[in-house]
Amino acid sequence: MIVRKIKPEEVLRANELFAIAFEQPMDREAAAKPDNEDVHRWAAFDESSGEMMSNFVINDYDVRFDGHACKMGGIGGVATLPQYRRRGGIRGCFQEALPDMYASGYDLSYLYPFSTAYYRKFGYECGVRKFFIAVRLNLLAPPEFNGTLRLAEAGTPMTEAIRAVDACWEGKYNMMVQHRPEDYKWTKEFDPAVKQGFTYVCFAQDGTPKGYTTFTKADEKDGRNLVCSRFAFVDREGFAGLMNLFKSLAADHALVKFALPASEAMQYLFPEWSMDAASGFLHPAGMVRVVNVESVLQKAAYIGDGAVVLAVRDPQIPENGRTFAVRFAQGKAVSVEEASEEADAVLTIQAFSALITGVCDLREAALWMDGLEVRRPEAPLAQVFYRKPMMIVDYF
Repeated sequence: MIVRKIKPEEVLRANELFAIAFEQPMDREAAAKPDNEDVHRWAAFDESSGEMMSNFVINDYDVRFDGHACKMGGIGGVATLPQYRRRGGIRGCFQEALPDMYASGYDLSYLYPFSTAYYRKFGYECGVRKFFIAVRLNLLAPPEFNGTLRLAEAGTPMTEAIRAVDACWEGKYNMMVQHRPEDYKWTKEFDPAVKQGFTYVCFAQDGTPKGYTTFTKADEKDGRNLVCSRFAFVDREGFAGLMNLFKSLAADHALVKFALPASEAMQYLFPEWSMDAASGFLHPAGMVRVVNVESVLQKAAYIGDGAVVLAVRDPQIPENGRTFAVRFAQGKAVSVEEASEEADAVLTIQAFSALITGVCDLREAALWMDGLEVRRPEAPLAQVFYRKPMMIVDYF
């Protein structure tokens, strides 16, 4: 088996492989277009025939991590031709791609798994969780909203307002993609009458954008519902504005469904939970992996002052498989150095990735997480590993 980055003339075949593997039709003309410079494809080839067996794509993103914009490789398009499955093609791609990502300056990687157990083999662990909410519209009683709601239509300038709302979310949550101007092409394509996709932006009385949503109608088992593909707000006023919008549609729809960050405090946005007025569930939304442990430790936010020694085990990226002495003061790293002394904690790269990005705090992890061994409980590990706000809205 040969594993390498694909050549520009192989892009079409890579897209064909994905379409065949997942039984999805493709547009041949679009599939043959060269990739952008922030797209990198890896493939495994049969050594005897030269046929492409497996491939995946790495998309470059800047994401938020503890106040820093970090380079993140979003893994997508993971596919193997049926006749080559269980031949190790994807494993071979990860074995080559992960060290290359380290050498290329990535801090993090993220993916949406078909199997969490499968991707744990390559150092990924469950990351962001989302709170999926369904609100019964006939029982919705939102607080008064004195601003305005505007439907985005062709010729309606909404891009800057939407970007302003996104910037608020991008500043609050780890793993949020820091969107670029070119990411807002969708705001130039509004045509709700034809496409039946409805984007509304709510503004405060002074014209400040407070929130926006995009939804479509869906006839589902539990009713004729409004399903949101985008839902973001700046504060309680913005949330109230969106709820007033949905209340105005209560006569024709049963539920509105949207996703929120997995924060217990979000429940206080809803005035009523009883009588099935609102219901929700937490669900994993992808897996995270630290690509460069030293860099992430340098950028991480800590609590107060202290020092810890961490031993990380990473079989895919040798540079990560070391013991690190970390000193921090006033919430920031003072030094991150390789150490020879006994570690306060030993972590697999999976456990380290989840904990440093903020999935849960140390006490929870010590009870339930595989791959974490606390050797010195008196060390200030809880000042390093604690729950942090996390959210991601982009798919790749």
